[in-house]
Amino acid sequence: MDSLAHEELRGERLLALRNLESVTQAELARTLGVGQAFISRIESGAKPLPRDLAIAAASEFEVPIEFFSVPPNVTDAGNPTFRKSSTAAVKEERKILAVFDEAARLFYQSSEKSGYRELNITEAVDEDAEETASNIRSILGLDSEDPLLNATRAAERLGVGVVHNLVPDAGDDGKHHGISKPSVQVNRPLIATVSKQPPEVSRMTMMHELGHVIYDRDVSTPWRSTKSPEEERAFRFAGAMLIPANVMKKRVTESLTLHGYLAIKADYGVSVGALVKRAESLGIISKSRARSLYIQISSQGWRYNEPVPVAAERSLLIQQATARAFGENLEGVAQSTGVPHRLVEHWTGFKRDLRAPMADVIPLRR
Repeated sequence: MDSLAHEELRGERLLALRNLESVTQAELARTLGVGQAFISRIESGAKPLPRDLAIAAASEFEVPIEFFSVPPNVTDAGNPTFRKSSTAAVKEERKILAVFDEAARLFYQSSEKSGYRELNITEAVDEDAEETASNIRSILGLDSEDPLLNATRAAERLGVGVVHNLVPDAGDDGKHHGISKPSVQVNRPLIATVSKQPPEVSRMTMMHELGHVIYDRDVSTPWRSTKSPEEERAFRFAGAMLIPANVMKKRVTESLTLHGYLAIKADYGVSVGALVKRAESLGIISKSRARSLYIQISSQGWRYNEPVPVAAERSLLIQQATARAFGENLEGVAQSTGVPHRLVEHWTGFKRDLRAPMADVIPLRR
């Protein structure tokens, strides 16, 4: 089995560890019994990372020693595309990005080593996000009015890794939604929901991040506004993937009530709030009607607890690719990839010495 144990230790991985654990330089220095200036010099590359210090950090924070010898990876490139609220803390963002980098590296290595397909849909991409979604739905075997029964499996079939509930201790954190890291260098991308979300929200988040992966691979600087052209395009793509414009025009009118939207949600797995936004963006309903419906949604208490349950989805590809590439032994995967044990377990479900059979890929169509 491959291992990174004898590779050169990288001091900048201390910074990755700090971000994963949400600790400052001073806190890490106190924990390891050294000075903050010493940690600073190691992180900056001015001083090599001593092996005894790496061993102490690995023991204290329960990460494999290989964590500190992980070489730079193509997944480090690109800008993160957070879907988050304006009140999200920078410290939490750093942690989420650090966790995502570990997941992206695990998926990239596993996908590549297991021989799984790369994302290659260049011919399907059009300037119009609606057209691109229509082309991709055709690739997936969907007719113009078919519901997308499993958004997670659809992304995986295209060669995109998916992780739900990326951060183990995030709970139902409502400030961070989804994340991806589009890059022209990454042909085995990962998309993720950050925390626990209602299935109808998670489906939209997945397709939103897929939109970023498709369209924003050459973006040189991150954007902060949820009203940016990139965000608006990603939402339009996600909406078109989940419920095409022709379906919206057939089933939505200016006078459609909230309960009428619930019937559409039951068929297409899209939240009422997202349906209203999509109807407005397509010009099917007026801004004033959309505003009225949003007020009704809030007054009904539907912003956080909508009626009509949608089936939860789970990812399979990252688990299957990792098993094919490195086996199902948790310790072995951590040693081979440098990814902390608890994260590998959270994303794959592997246990030490687990020998469970791999699940079959669920067909997209009924």
